[in-house]
Amino acid sequence: MKIKEIQKMVTDALNGVEALVQGGCTALAEDSNDVFFEVRQSLEAGNVCIVVTTPKVTRSASGSENGIPVEMQLAVQCAERPDLNRAAAGHLTALDAAEIVAHALDGETFELLSIEQWADERTRTVTATATFGFNPILTDPTKEN
Repeated sequence: MKIKEIQKMVTDALNGVEALVQGGCTALAEDSNDVFFEVRQSLEAGNVCIVVTTPKVTRSASGSENGIPVEMQLAVQCAERPDLNRAAAGHLTALDAAEIVAHALDGETFELLSIEQWADERTRTVTATATFGFNPILTDPTKEN
């Protein structure tokens, strides 16, 4: 599996979670061409923006002809501007969204490792991050599956 395929799979899955959609959340991959614009636009509209980050990759065994066995840690960041988001009826907080993400992804493929939250006074944002571990075979991005 390629890293971009993993990001797309997770982004698509989260955009299909009804509780997140109804709570004013949109998920996007960190490698999106306009990621900064999309995040800013979502936050300024008073929504929670969910960013599926590029995973941390560590080799877990010798490679094979199918690819490289790896351990990955994937962080899913849920950000909000509380001054805008919490005024909107029915909108989730960043922490609410991270907990829903945790329940939506934890299972056979992904294992929840942690949830943490912090505030950034400079940007006036609160970000909650759910981090998952999993063990795919990393395939060569220059070759077709």
